[in-house]
Amino acid sequence: MTGTYRFDAATAVTATGVPGRWRCAVDPEWTIGGRPNGGYLLALATRAALAEVDARGGEHLDPLAVSGAYLAVAPAGPLDVDVEVLRTGRGTSVLRATVHAPQDGEAYVAVTLTCGTLPAAGRGHRHDAVPPVALPPLERCVRLPAGTKDYEAPLLGQVAEHVDPDCLGWVTGPPSGRGELRGYLTFDDGRPPDGLALLLAADALPPATFDLGLTGWVPTLQLSVWLRAHPAPGPLAVRQLVRVVDDGSASGGRSATVDETCDVWDSTGALVATGHQLASLRLGLSPRPAP
Repeated sequence: MTGTYRFDAATAVTATGVPGRWRCAVDPEWTIGGRPNGGYLLALATRAALAEVDARGGEHLDPLAVSGAYLAVAPAGPLDVDVEVLRTGRGTSVLRATVHAPQDGEAYVAVTLTCGTLPAAGRGHRHDAVPPVALPPLERCVRLPAGTKDYEAPLLGQVAEHVDPDCLGWVTGPPSGRGELRGYLTFDDGRPPDGLALLLAADALPPATFDLGLTGWVPTLQLSVWLRAHPAPGPLAVRQLVRVVDDGSASGGRSATVDETCDVWDSTGALVATGHQLASLRLGLSPRPAP
């Protein structure tokens, strides 16, 4: 793997000899609190799906829309990805990918993908009603650490997350109450962003519920990412917003959830991806990271 970027090594897949089955390995360096990041798992499954398209001689080698349901916590180490081609059309292909244990077949993530061809970086939208994120220069933002004495976040040693200081009230003082986090994302080893990186970026920031004063574990239940263009080289700008918090009162607090939207812009200011996530809200079950 000499000369390979760490993200590419961590999402690498190899053929197993079984039709439609690819071998991968969950890298513990891409975890938060001992659990693989949801966007990382989505990127891993997507790489396997694209490898299957390529192995079949297909032309639809860019992810356009990717949706994952998280069934169980995936362990670190070797896993299999079973890929099924559901449809091949002139402009798009639709696939299903399931990440599971090689031994007993226990499924961890079930993913559906629409693949095609993304436009090149710099192609403008005919209509774009998403307000662009306003950020101070990167050097004025605060990099989140890869953990504290109470919290381990190896992912933040692979992806540099520089957060707008105005969003850090949950660390330095009272939270703003807006339910918003924003900042810059770059790979620490200089890897340029691409479609797989956008899947990671759509789930890389801490939960925006921290900005509401709600702390605890926020495991992803379902994550969908829509990709719009190949990103230009340079830092990605990300804004994550809480849309709705359901306190779970109807079920005695057992099913509290949060609905978040994450928009991603490339270094030219072009909107290149949007993620929509439903996550469980388990207050007080784990410490929060702190810059």
